[in-house]
Amino acid sequence: MNTRLQVEHPVTELITGIDLVEQMIRIAAGEKLSFGQDEVRLDGWAIESRLYAEDPYRGFLPSTGRLSRYRPPAEVKTPELVVRNDTGVFEGGEISMYYDPMIAKLCTWAPSRAGAIQAMRAALDAFEIEGIGHNLPFLSAVMDHEKFIAGQATTAFIAEEYPEGFEGVALPEDMLRRVADSAAAMYRVAEIRRSRVSGRMDNHERKVGTDWVVSLQDRDFAVTIDADPDGASVSFGDGHVLRVASDWTPGQSLARLMVDGACLIAKIEKIPSGFRMRLRGADLNVRVRTPRQAELARLMPEKVAPYTSRLLLCPMPGLIVSLAVAEGEEVHEGQALCTVEAMKMENILRAERKGVVAKLNAAPGDSLAVDEIIMEFE
Repeated sequence: MNTRLQVEHPVTELITGIDLVEQMIRIAAGEKLSFGQDEVRLDGWAIESRLYAEDPYRGFLPSTGRLSRYRPPAEVKTPELVVRNDTGVFEGGEISMYYDPMIAKLCTWAPSRAGAIQAMRAALDAFEIEGIGHNLPFLSAVMDHEKFIAGQATTAFIAEEYPEGFEGVALPEDMLRRVADSAAAMYRVAEIRRSRVSGRMDNHERKVGTDWVVSLQDRDFAVTIDADPDGASVSFGDGHVLRVASDWTPGQSLARLMVDGACLIAKIEKIPSGFRMRLRGADLNVRVRTPRQAELARLMPEKVAPYTSRLLLCPMPGLIVSLAVAEGEEVHEGQALCTVEAMKMENILRAERKGVVAKLNAAPGDSLAVDEIIMEFE
């Protein structure tokens, strides 16, 4: 039996209509195939995205924890579209360090390859997973990558396209405007709700303005919103206008919007003065402010990341199998420091530069969380 066939059987099933698992069970029971090779017909295109509890921002290291949210996209089966999700996990379930990190196999089918890719983009954007690190942002990035779209991706894809590691997606100008348009419209809805909170001291509704500045991905867009019962027209400072409509309400974690007739799906999380929006492999903090607030925000100092170069941090939740050095020992670049076991794999952590071990904070047998300190250097 071919291992590849076992793992990727949904793709074959979608384009042939043959249930391969059923056929394998029948063969194991002594039956013969009820069809011949000439009867196998290939129809359309299918794509499978394998969702793993592996963090692409940390070199695809395993991630463990509880699935605080697990809501796959709705499964669909029509003559023009199939969305299928093979999974064995559930919301509230635990992703432990002892088993394989695969969460689900998300598949789409369409009559054309472009249609299957577009369906996968929408399905990934609508897939809600919280509580652990996972590779969904990377899968979304692949669906938009020109090499994959052209059918030229190989097994060297990650090494060739992300030699320094995956750091998320920088959205192009047209998509940034669509996101800014959507955020402005959603923020206006949220502001209207806040203005109607009962028990206010002024005893009347606060007027919600029409002029806003949307900041995302180091860009500022000045916009004006003209709302009506069917949606809103958002005008940009350069005269460009986008029409947006949605039934999204504040508190919903997934937004489906129509922006100039095209669907935009994003995972939404409230943050001060805006939203965290995740879509198409990008993770954006989108701020929506009044022009005066935006002016003052530009004067705020940026928070500096903590200095951790003298610390060896655990890169994943795991078990310390062994320590290869002792306190006071001099280590050299590339030297093995310790071994961490997670999800059936042993990972050797090595020194990035020459130094002296000042303190060991962990011992063999300890279970550590992400970024817990294993050892310190002088």
